[in-house]
Amino acid sequence: MAIIGIDLGTTNSLVSGCRDGRAVMIPNSLGGNLTPSVVSMDENGEICVGAVAKERLVSHPEASAASFKRYMGTEKVFTLAGNDFTPQELSSFVLRQLKEDAERFLGEEVTEAVISVPAYFNDNQRYATKEAGRLAGIHVERLVNEPSAAALTASRISGEEEGSYLVFDFGGGTLDVSVVDYFDNVIEIVAVSGDNRLGGDDFDEVIARSFCAHHQMDYESLDRQKKASLLRLCEKCKQELTSQDETELVWEAEDKRMPINNLVLAGLGQNLFDRISHVIDTALRDSARTMEEIDEIVLVGGSSKMPVVALYLQTQLNRKPGMVASPDEVVAMGVGIYAGIKERKADIRDLVLTDICPFTLGTNVVNYADNDNPIMSAVMERNSVLPCSKTEWYTNSCDNQTIIVVGIYQGESFYCNDNLKLGAIEMDIAPVRAGRTRLKVRFTYDINGILEVEVTDCTNPAAERTKRKVLASENLRLTEEELERRLEELRTYKLMPRGGIRVKMVMARGERLYAQTLGYRRQEVAMMLGQIQQAIAGRDDRQLAACLKQAEALFDQLE
Repeated sequence: MAIIGIDLGTTNSLVSGCRDGRAVMIPNSLGGNLTPSVVSMDENGEICVGAVAKERLVSHPEASAASFKRYMGTEKVFTLAGNDFTPQELSSFVLRQLKEDAERFLGEEVTEAVISVPAYFNDNQRYATKEAGRLAGIHVERLVNEPSAAALTASRISGEEEGSYLVFDFGGGTLDVSVVDYFDNVIEIVAVSGDNRLGGDDFDEVIARSFCAHHQMDYESLDRQKKASLLRLCEKCKQELTSQDETELVWEAEDKRMPINNLVLAGLGQNLFDRISHVIDTALRDSARTMEEIDEIVLVGGSSKMPVVALYLQTQLNRKPGMVASPDEVVAMGVGIYAGIKERKADIRDLVLTDICPFTLGTNVVNYADNDNPIMSAVMERNSVLPCSKTEWYTNSCDNQTIIVVGIYQGESFYCNDNLKLGAIEMDIAPVRAGRTRLKVRFTYDINGILEVEVTDCTNPAAERTKRKVLASENLRLTEEELERRLEELRTYKLMPRGGIRVKMVMARGERLYAQTLGYRRQEVAMMLGQIQQAIAGRDDRQLAACLKQAEALFDQLE
């Protein structure tokens, strides 16, 4: 039974294995390494994952969902064709598809996976990722921070014994910037900073908003199908600007067009670049490093390939970023190598990946100016190396107080209410004068991101009392029974059979082009879709194969 590495991305996901000490990328059913992180439900109730689902975002937006990783660990609900799913349930379908692809490629059962997560993911988001694995029928013991995985790949490719990297991870939905050291076969994250709501999708949106403003249209008032269609065209336009300096955004269905070049895109994205700058500055400041002490900038994520982003980094950091491997695959290669380490393969030297606490963890203290707005008291500061245990002492604030509630918060804000509350421990105390109670609060955070909080009343050394709690946000986390029940329910949703994927892909692409075109081009698409349907109904495999080949050529031409 194999262990695989999975890069579960906002826009695309990848799966890898380890052979002969090297990461091996595992292709999907269509032969590509990138599987779009998109899920759609077809008319038969089957679940489509990947390229087919991405096509259906335009033709069937009410039955499709994308970018749900942005909402991992929240109460957000997505509705597909009348069925409600959480972000982790949608992610579980992606993981199931990747698991099936891996089992077909490796020729053996897959039971465990190492999954990469943004270093800036909070406790709820990390737990939700493990929950997604559980719902997909995969054991996920270890989550690896994406910068650690990228640094592992970079160190293996460079062959250097030691180095210091600035890992710039800019994907479809999130930005992570990390300072990572590699020495003595140890990969150590020194500092991380990030923005979980900033990615390539935001560049698609600024192009779309500019296009609407150019044509006196209201972007917000577009219906779901039109918005999905426009964003897909903007994504295509953005990708074209990766290999050429200018292009034209043509929305044929609306008979509208707009020229755009990289200089214009740089101006449109100025607010996004300001946010990127803040993240980079925070990571460098927290690491106490200057760019002169950084050996290499490692680019990660498809959005880092954009020329406007590369030029911005070169200008901002006064250093040309390197490309040690494909930005799309560098993280997946790293988790594939780590999966080999977990399998204890003899051809891979053991490696130590240190992790850090990405957010400050603390408790509440009284705000005498506003009792309803307690102040955050930091116990474990962000970038503390894991595993880690920190202790602070607290006391009662009022005379004859009988209860102290120790809230546990995660975040960088001065006020607790602006941070994420992870839980609380309520302690009964003896009624004494203010300042006489001695309360020891210990936070312990292990390498797997499990936080335990221990509160001990040390007021009377002869009768100390302790309460412990392993933190979980109960309103977001399923119980063991709920997990098992939901796992059985999700198993009733069947993934699309591999044999029908090409037909579904061509049909979905045709339906998307039908929605985006007009006139004779739309008629050509309609005629081709009709021919495919006839071939399917006639059960003539030779005719169907010929139709699919003809359709792919036509659709390539229309694109």
